[in-house]
Amino acid sequence: MSSSLKKPALLLAVSAALLGVAAPAFAAPKIGAQSIIVNPVPTTLSARVWVDRDRSGTQNPSYRIGEHITLYTSVNENAYVYLFNVNPDGSTDQILPNRISASNYVRAGQTRAFPASGDQFTFDVAGPYGLNRVLVIASRHPLSLSQLSSYQNGESFATVKPKTSQGLAQALSIVVDPVPSPGVQPVPQTDWVSDTAYYTVAY
Repeated sequence: MSSSLKKPALLLAVSAALLGVAAPAFAAPKIGAQSIIVNPVPTTLSARVWVDRDRSGTQNPSYRIGEHITLYTSVNENAYVYLFNVNPDGSTDQILPNRISASNYVRAGQTRAFPASGDQFTFDVAGPYGLNRVLVIASRHPLSLSQLSSYQNGESFATVKPKTSQGLAQALSIVVDPVPSPGVQPVPQTDWVSDTAYYTVAY
């Protein structure tokens, strides 16, 4: 038997048993055509994200409500990976990091699946209908997401504070390029990168 944590576009069905258990930036992060943050500075770090129905990550496969979906990501260098699902209404689900999966540190050449084989939860497609964007940000340094998301009432997945894709992009630009303060320094701009994949929740 599983309990359900409702999300706007992804329904995260988690088993009840499991639930029991520093350098300045050279250019400002930019918002892409789909209001997703992109790094304007070339970097040797690369990351890919894709869904199970399009391993190329370049198409826009369709899913119907209730179908399972698996998200994948890989990096060419050791990196901390942050994974988000941007819903058609602009709200966002934070997939990784979370309190269920293993660390969000991914080794070079490794492909991580969400959910992974053996995980006690599934991602089930829910509403609203329309285009979803899966965003991955990979960084050589851990990022502080305290201004972006927070865990509420013991939930396993954090709630993203911005409720629009524009707000998400602005918040992420602060995450990768924060105002310097004690213990918080901007991530060198050559040390992070992003990628986006798409899928549609169809009627």
